[in-house]
Amino acid sequence: MSVHKIVSLMKQAPDLDSVGRAMANATHYDEWLALANRHDEISGLYQWRAVERTRLYDYAEIRRRKSRIDTLLHSGDVSALLRHLNEGVHGNMGGMGDARLYHRSKVGTKHLIEEYIASLTEAFELISKDPRQGLKHNEKTDFLRRASHCYGRSALMLSGGAGLIYFHHGVVAELAEQGCLPNVISGASAGSWVSVQVGAMTDEEFASGYFERKRYSRLTGKEVWQSLNDRSGKISAEIRTELIDSFCSKMTFQEAYEHTGRYINISVAPVERHQKARLLNAITSPDVTLRSAAMASSAVPGMTSAVQLECKDGHGRLIPYLPSRRWVDGSMIQDLPAKRLARLYGVNHYIVSLINPLALPFTAEPAVSRSNLYSSARRFFYNASLEALKLGQNTLEKTPRAQPLGNILTIGHRLLDQEYTGDINVILRREDYRRSNILFMYKGNEIENLILAGRRAVWPRLAQIKNSLSPSRKLDELIESTDQPKGIQSSIMNSPR
Repeated sequence: MSVHKIVSLMKQAPDLDSVGRAMANATHYDEWLALANRHDEISGLYQWRAVERTRLYDYAEIRRRKSRIDTLLHSGDVSALLRHLNEGVHGNMGGMGDARLYHRSKVGTKHLIEEYIASLTEAFELISKDPRQGLKHNEKTDFLRRASHCYGRSALMLSGGAGLIYFHHGVVAELAEQGCLPNVISGASAGSWVSVQVGAMTDEEFASGYFERKRYSRLTGKEVWQSLNDRSGKISAEIRTELIDSFCSKMTFQEAYEHTGRYINISVAPVERHQKARLLNAITSPDVTLRSAAMASSAVPGMTSAVQLECKDGHGRLIPYLPSRRWVDGSMIQDLPAKRLARLYGVNHYIVSLINPLALPFTAEPAVSRSNLYSSARRFFYNASLEALKLGQNTLEKTPRAQPLGNILTIGHRLLDQEYTGDINVILRREDYRRSNILFMYKGNEIENLILAGRRAVWPRLAQIKNSLSPSRKLDELIESTDQPKGIQSSIMNSPR
């Protein structure tokens, strides 16, 4: 954005209220950031960022560790620096990862935290390069792996939400443009559609506005509505296949990882009552195709038929995967599979893009709402809804004629009885969509508005996302350049997670 445009914005926003309104209407990040800086200037939060002291984190410990790192960086004593960092490296050192530290200023957090993270990242790089050659190769690689294990890594989890999928488009596009798209990404239902596209394309391939332009035009609101009213009550397999094929290749999870270096994970739920949900990825199911995973994860019970997964054999031919099993919408059981991501990849920090329409009314940012009366009322109605669904489900199971309604209540209970928030939550606001959008019904610029809503929802979270990502991303980069692992198994498993 030009200097002239910034000056013009400042003149139009002389007070907090007018700045806030201008921020809400911003269409580009640099425009929003200029206004956010102006907001901090008027509110006095620039001074808050400069003052280290607060009860929210151990500023004295962070200051001590930063000073020691800076001294060792200046001296160039890599061995001493490594010994110092061996005392402990993790993403929430002294409570600096507390989300409340990012809900005061519009553009960041305490300068001390940002400076500590910059020093820590510089220290990792110096140890890796070791200009004095005082460390053995295995000392460097062992340290980098330990630090990576202790610090952890971030993951992006994309929820289900049918026609609200374009919000995910905005979130992913903005994160990618800001260099903040995590390498570990999970998706369920609508989230799986976005995940398989990101997983199969490099940054360059989906740059230049791919997610701004992409439309799922083969599935229209009219077709969804007709499917709910015809005899079968289901969207035809032909429409679904053509739709998935329009954005998803027959690439396997392993092939996608080798092409992009991203760890893509798709949730699918079993049809059989006593089977467990699965998280498909290049570790657990390397030969399964992204195409069949996305089709299964978005197979909504009652609207579409269950799906048999497919994989490639040793000759590259498509064959059934677990031929006796069928799978449905992954959001039924694990919309946001945090525990499994932690176990597989050492993830300890979660960015959530939430569009699930059943969860949205009960979901808010935990860090800013835990003591709020409105949040307490929200939690009360959430628990009451769960109990009502469970009671209705148990009652209707005893009445054969009411079995279809009982199945609907079962689905509702499964969807609500999950955790829908992470460390950083990018949540679709109710005022940014219409209920008809859920059924892929849009008017005018509603698709473009959903994409812009996704971008706007990311902007206030960018400082926190960057601070959480930069050290772990630097460690991954240094480990790869030092160790050059081959394949996803060595890339993940050689790190002591």
